Amino acid sequence: MKIDSNLVKKLRTAENWSQEQLSEKSGLSLRTIQRLENGGNASIESVRALAAAFGVDANELMANEPEPPQTPLDAVKTGLSEFANFSGTATRFEYWWFLAFMVLVTAVATILHDKAYQIAWVILLLPFLAASTRRLNDAGHSLWWQFFWLVPFGQIIVLYLLAQPSHGQPDSPVTKSIDPA
Repeated sequence: MKIDSNLVKKLRTAENWSQEQLSEKSGLSLRTIQRLENGGNASIESVRALAAAFGVDANELMANEPEPPQTPLDAVKTGLSEFANFSGTATRFEYWWFLAFMVLVTAVATILHDKAYQIAWVILLLPFLAASTRRLNDAGHSLWWQFFWLVPFGQIIVLYLLAQPSHGQPDSPVTKSIDPA
């Protein structure tokens, strides 16, 4: 899991601790502290140990999700580059722009030739399923709802679920001051 390395550094410097002192107080190795402050991934045990050392909630140390793509082109790039990522989330903006791109590509391929349409669908099927799965995860639904794509009129149910707002919890504010006063 991703930890907010800048927040860890700020909390450490607010306490006037060196990395060695944080290592002693948290029970983590010095190398682990260095890796976490340089943007490395952390285990849940490491996050809990740091949270206990700083006296903050473990959720506050977690890195925020990346910002959603700002342009439709970014949404399409994300959809294609994460073609095999069935975990995580996809915003409504990202999903619907990727779906619009997919419809446009398959429509053009249909006009060109029947084989071009088939090739386009084979290429876009896995990214489409991955994006739909991430979108359903974001809306708080199971990926198994996608089987309704195969049922007559089941597409309406799936499209309704995909249009749901994000189910993610709002970020909790940091309760401990990180500015030395």
